Amino acid sequence: MAKRKHGRVALRKKQPLLLDLLRKDRARVLRVLENHGVYFDPGTFLTLTATLDKVAAYHAVPDRKKFLRDLLGR
Repeated sequence: MAKRKHGRVALRKKQPLLLDLLRKDRARVLRVLENHGVYFDPGTFLTLTATLDKVAAYHAVPDRKKFLRDLLGR
C-alpha cells in the first residue's frame, strides 16, 4: 500500500524567458542585467533562452531574489 504524503507541495510559478522580457522592455531589462553583473555577447543564445533562475545561476548573481524582483518589476 502506498504511503500517504502529508503537507502540500509548493507550486512554482512559471518564469518567463529572458528573451521575452527583452522583447517587452529592452532598455530597462538591459539596465537590470548590467546592475546585477549579467553580461553576454550577442552570440550567447543560451542566456537568452534560459529561465531566469538559470540565468542567475549561470552568471553567479549574488542576490537572486533581488535580481528576479527587479526584472519582473515586483
